[in-house]
Amino acid sequence: MPLWMTISMKRTVTSTAKPGRGAGFSTSSGRSALRTCVGCRQTYPQWQLIRIVCAPTGHLMVDPQGKLPGRGAHLCPRRPCADRALKGTLLREALRQEVISVPLDELVAAMARTLMARAIACIHMARKAGRAVSGYTQVTRALDKELAACLLIAEDGAPERRQTYTTRCQKRRIPCRSFLTKTQLGALVGRDECSAIAILDTHLAERLMCYLEGMSRLAER
Repeated sequence: MPLWMTISMKRTVTSTAKPGRGAGFSTSSGRSALRTCVGCRQTYPQWQLIRIVCAPTGHLMVDPQGKLPGRGAHLCPRRPCADRALKGTLLREALRQEVISVPLDELVAAMARTLMARAIACIHMARKAGRAVSGYTQVTRALDKELAACLLIAEDGAPERRQTYTTRCQKRRIPCRSFLTKTQLGALVGRDECSAIAILDTHLAERLMCYLEGMSRLAER
């Protein structure tokens, strides 16, 4: 995995959201299976949670794809939930076996990497389906015509360009977040650099914004 794909826990994130356009962590289920977070006991769509399993050695580990065999427990991407699950017997009870715990920071970092990978996968899927646009002209057109379901802005973009994007999103109440650098965003769309990517698919945008919100929540102390 490239180094830039390992999550920076100090990443700056800005957001504007339009109700119903999937800007954050939600208890709405749609057609997704529901699971309960062992930390807060709240129920969420399964895709919003992170599955924890017990390795053959007895150590706790994150199941990024949610497909490892055996019993699993689910956590929502919030540091307090991970902390609560590790300190008590919640994970042992959910997994129905004795477990060897891991440091909180290690678990949180693994959860953040999982969300980062999911977010990047959403961008790849949108691009493959022709539902992602980049470049100033195409992005501003998508925003002005309200075709964009969400917008990702490079963290190191020119301040005036970032402000232009943010203002357009705020005016139209389109979810907008700072994410990665121009070079890193460019690599996702086959360009040397990219200042912004607009996702046109509502379903993928909802998931992408939720994963980025989860990363932000995990970074909170």
